[in-house]
Amino acid sequence: MNLRKALLGVVAAMVVSVAASVNAQTVDFAAVGSSAMWLEVGQAAASTLGCVWTTSSKTVEQPKDSRVGGGTLESTTAWIAWSPGAGTCSAPSASSIIYTYLNADSTIGNRCFFAKPRCTISITGTYPIAGNNQLPGFTDTSLPSTIGTVVNGASVNAAATDIRPEDAEFATLRALTPCGNAIVSGSQYLGLGYQTSTTGVGTAIQGSTFQTNGSGGSFNIFAFSLTGTDPITGQALPGAFTVTPVGAVPVVVVVNPADSSGFGSLLVSNVTRATLAGYLDGTYGRVADINPGAFASSTIGSVVYLREPVSGTYNTMEYGIPNSVENKTSQEIGLAAIAASSAGNPFPALHCASGVTGGTWDPSQNPLNENNTTARGTTTDSGRWRAIGTGNMLKAVQATSDSLGYAFWSAANFSGATAANDKYLTVDGVDPIQEVWVDGLVPTSGNNLLGDVTLAHVKDGSYPIWSIVRMVTDTSGTGLTAVQSLVADAVNFLSPTQPDFVPVSALGIVRSHFAPPGVTFPSPNSGGLATTDTPCNGTAAGCAEAGGDVGGLVYSKQADGDYNLDNGVITGNTGKRQ
Repeated sequence: MNLRKALLGVVAAMVVSVAASVNAQTVDFAAVGSSAMWLEVGQAAASTLGCVWTTSSKTVEQPKDSRVGGGTLESTTAWIAWSPGAGTCSAPSASSIIYTYLNADSTIGNRCFFAKPRCTISITGTYPIAGNNQLPGFTDTSLPSTIGTVVNGASVNAAATDIRPEDAEFATLRALTPCGNAIVSGSQYLGLGYQTSTTGVGTAIQGSTFQTNGSGGSFNIFAFSLTGTDPITGQALPGAFTVTPVGAVPVVVVVNPADSSGFGSLLVSNVTRATLAGYLDGTYGRVADINPGAFASSTIGSVVYLREPVSGTYNTMEYGIPNSVENKTSQEIGLAAIAASSAGNPFPALHCASGVTGGTWDPSQNPLNENNTTARGTTTDSGRWRAIGTGNMLKAVQATSDSLGYAFWSAANFSGATAANDKYLTVDGVDPIQEVWVDGLVPTSGNNLLGDVTLAHVKDGSYPIWSIVRMVTDTSGTGLTAVQSLVADAVNFLSPTQPDFVPVSALGIVRSHFAPPGVTFPSPNSGGLATTDTPCNGTAAGCAEAGGDVGGLVYSKQADGDYNLDNGVITGNTGKRQ
């Protein structure tokens, strides 16, 4: 009996020791951010480590920003991959390696990474937690408690982003700057007025629930900085980071084609940059504006859906089309500007300009719900409404006749597209996803057209609205090591059925980088460059990418390299915006 008790004690001690060992280990890779590479990076992780769990629920695994309100959670889908070690997927050993990636938004990812303290991960549920098989080609293992308890509470050490960190900080700064105020003196970029009475904390941007937009959703705005101190906690920041490019992805403009007399007309195939800017800023509100003279009637109103102004998708569109140097407008102007113009009055600055409520700035149209029945004499309403997240944006367009919206391309993002609910357009006659536009039918696995997706005009730089998806990590450590491996492996999962981005190795173009107004960023300290605020295109040895590039002019890498040689510089042709 005593021997039996002794043996049981030894076994119990071993179990406790193994559990403690597992619970003491850290998560090597914990990323939050863009959906653009969530799938391929997840497949690479599952292939490398051998075990995977995914969740389609947005409340099971979430990033938590402890700087605000005792901890603010963001809604995300997620995957966790791990190695079995000396055990199995269901019962891994203490030597298990763990990766996780929470699918949110670029700005949330950057904010979670640069915040001090960084976001942590929160998992809710009773172990084992069943998975949802979200990664094609891989079958989930239910999440064991030994893995879940390690991930729960882990700190984020990577940001997945489809815009540069400098651009993400600028988007947040713009949102928090008083409405209509220039970000810096003389800038064409104006604040949106979401700042509350608490420094660095903004009013959440709300999504519209107007008509068939589904769940409105919301987007938190919390300040972060790349260098110096955290704007909310005042804690010192490392001031250095590494950005690893993955590939280039286009933003695709889509319309609902259900009305054959409206956007469903065969005559609707292209939108010019100027006209697209007009739809996005509220200048145009009729379907006929897209192709003047092509419609028998000009009384059909258009509905335009806009993303939240801190999203990576929004910023890629904003500075590529309406808020370009050429167009000098914004998605944040709206119908009030048109009414003022019709009355012969100056345009109001932005649709956030209404007033102050209780001493706190209150953006006037949050959620954005502009519905216009009379200003244009249309027989059907026109309007502009806010959609939070890619999923809500595409659901909204697919459910609303004669609507227009936009989203980053991926086979998964557009999997719900049909001939009846989605048609994509060329911009200035250039196709974003295929070599040549045929009928606007969005390629999906259901129509067997995914094999026609080449992204050729992203590769050659002729399509104007695209960005490079990237991973941001520390300059050393497990996060960087994991990212380098995962990025190299992720491209192996691109295929004719999953043609989601152009690998950066196949990209012969670069955007001009610049210093976003009001943003301080570290620069490569080589070749005599200043240590801060010197943008670099990254086409010369000793000068890694630095600065913003969303909406930067496009150059071939050859031309930018020759510019360096001819002018005795290493930064490339910087400071040029479209």
